[in-house]
Amino acid sequence: MGASLARFKLPHWQIWLQTLAVLVLLCLELLLDGNMGEVGWNEIDVLPLARQFVQPHWVANDWYLNQPAGYRLLFQATFGWLAAAWGFLAASILGRLVCYSLFAFGLVWLGRWLGLTLPLLLLALILYLHSGCDRFLLDRCAYDQGAIAGEWMVGSLEAKAVAYSLLPLAIGWLLAGRYRAAALLLGLMTSFHVLVGGWAFLVSLGWILLHRRTYPKSSDYLGSSLLLYIAASGFAIPAVSQQLTATPPTTPLAPSYIYVFLRLAHHLNPLSWSSEEWIRPIVLLILFGGCVVVLHQQRRSAQPMAQDQITSAFRLAWFVGMALIPFGVGLVIAPFDAEGRWLQYYPFRLGDVLLPLGTCLLLACVLQHSIGVWWPRSFRLASILLLGLSLGLAVPNFYQQVLDVEAFPAEVQGVDPAWRNFTRWIRRETPRQAVIITPPVEFANFTWLTRRPTIAKFKFLPQNPAGIVEWHERLTNLGGGDAVWTVTTSTTDPRDAIEDRLTAGYYQLTTAQVQALMQQYQASFFATQRQHQLDLPIAYRNREYVLYAKR
Repeated sequence: MGASLARFKLPHWQIWLQTLAVLVLLCLELLLDGNMGEVGWNEIDVLPLARQFVQPHWVANDWYLNQPAGYRLLFQATFGWLAAAWGFLAASILGRLVCYSLFAFGLVWLGRWLGLTLPLLLLALILYLHSGCDRFLLDRCAYDQGAIAGEWMVGSLEAKAVAYSLLPLAIGWLLAGRYRAAALLLGLMTSFHVLVGGWAFLVSLGWILLHRRTYPKSSDYLGSSLLLYIAASGFAIPAVSQQLTATPPTTPLAPSYIYVFLRLAHHLNPLSWSSEEWIRPIVLLILFGGCVVVLHQQRRSAQPMAQDQITSAFRLAWFVGMALIPFGVGLVIAPFDAEGRWLQYYPFRLGDVLLPLGTCLLLACVLQHSIGVWWPRSFRLASILLLGLSLGLAVPNFYQQVLDVEAFPAEVQGVDPAWRNFTRWIRRETPRQAVIITPPVEFANFTWLTRRPTIAKFKFLPQNPAGIVEWHERLTNLGGGDAVWTVTTSTTDPRDAIEDRLTAGYYQLTTAQVQALMQQYQASFFATQRQHQLDLPIAYRNREYVLYAKR
């Protein structure tokens, strides 16, 4: 392996130059995309949680912000201080830069083993980031990186983004036969996100067992590698033990059912995925298989150096294939898991992102080993044009995002002039401990803008059974009753219908119902749209919103 590894060595300056090029592309595409926005990413959820974790007095009596850290313990401890010291925008940008840098270095390291030149590596990355778009490069849809289950690897700052940023480097170490280094990275991934790291570890373990003959000394390292993984994943152990030992609340709806079928069906319930959504994974599987077949043919006539690179591509393909095993198991158990007890563990997560990424990398490998055989000048020209088009579209978009950041918080964060005035008045004029009832779906940015506690939001789902049950109860109360959940079936994604009913129910609450909610949650104010008229004192009103006070 040492001789083979030496073949792939590049000068350090080339490694850092390639890493910088990949990082620049990622930044142009994603760095300023929806920071703390309400659509697409989850920073509006996880960064306030992180700040509250390190600064408990920030919004001391908000129910959701004071939920147990759970599997996000290391993430909140790492990035919470950044949000507290420099604010959410700076935390978002700097945290994304850290993740992108790790991902870029790992992708370059992986690309070395595959023998990819920088243009082809960038081409593979562009294809990965845009292959889920309806209009390819013309759409900005980087959060649609997954094949079908809505997963993504690189984007906003959250716990899974940190974990995924280490995955390409971990795979590269596996291809190099450096199991201890890979185990350390997999452990860190698990500490940041137990499901991302846990699934990656299980897939890696299966991959190692499959290739034990390829690396004869691998068995000598398995014991120490396992110990390294356990030590590095130490921050995940409390969350795992709590999940395994906790007794779920006795309720009509199991917490796992609420989690899987009411809130996260787009990630976890394959029965709710439409037939149109299945087109992309089927096409990706066909392309993936086609690349493997072509690479097999290319290896027969390749030079020794190219043969090693194609062999690495095959090993990457095996890793992707191993990641698809939990995906397939999830499809099999879905019709029988009526309460989501198994589906809640995200069996589709890793395969959903590795199938597109692996396919794009294998396609780049096919093209790499076709240069000099198929019309090289035309291919190089096409590659240059595609890269140029991507950068040409990304740069103006990035410039517009810079302008949006200068006005932060602005339209991207769901803030218009009326909403800015409304939240500023609340932050300035209401008592710091005042609980304010707000709509269960809208006003998702309310707490971090006003620093005032509220009741619950559909977007913000606790990660423990007791919290999930109470979240369901609170939303039921805000929506006016149990009728908001009657739209649910196991073969549809009910989120839009539930959100519509919750919103309609909230704006139909009567004065008596609002007073009862104020009494139940010890709230001092009720925030709503101006059209929602109640027989309560008005604390503040503008052209769009009204804040009622407790009588």
